[in-house]
Amino acid sequence: MATDDWVPSFDRLREFQEAYRLPVTDIARQAPAQALHSLRDATKNAPASYRPYLDEAVDCYEAGAYRGAVLMVWAATIEHIYSVVESHQRGFKLLEAENFKRFENSNGYRKIKKKNDLLYINDASLFLICEDAGVFNKNARSILDDALKTRNRCGHPTGYVVGREEVVVFIERLINNFISGAMIDWH
Repeated sequence: MATDDWVPSFDRLREFQEAYRLPVTDIARQAPAQALHSLRDATKNAPASYRPYLDEAVDCYEAGAYRGAVLMVWAATIEHIYSVVESHQRGFKLLEAENFKRFENSNGYRKIKKKNDLLYINDASLFLICEDAGVFNKNARSILDDALKTRNRCGHPTGYVVGREEVVVFIERLINNFISGAMIDWH
């Protein structure tokens, strides 16, 4: 088919939508707040320890600063995991036992006694230790590992451009599965 014969697909879509009384909306102009209700809800109900991260994520998202939104939601997720460990009666002891088993002979081994010690454990290692300790299962760790790759692409000068929809999926995946506690086995 020649390009002159081509009818723009938007015109055909509009005709179809009008014929079947479907609304024509341009999602590129949709308000960011409408696209991300779960982030607003999570922000309202989040503990004070990481609410500022989620508030900043909303600000970033609404301003089109998608990499910033990814980084802030990631920070909230990590803080949530830290809080889960801290709130468990034997959380640090259980984590340290698994840390010792897995990383005792590693050059980067650091003992875990309190929340601030977690800052010295890289995220991927923390996820392995948490899985070993029963904080969450292998499927949850896999989701976190995938999200960490996105976080790293957004947080380092890689030239990666993250899109709006990818950010929504990233944020919803972390909120629905981790910040909500759905995939956390320690309660």
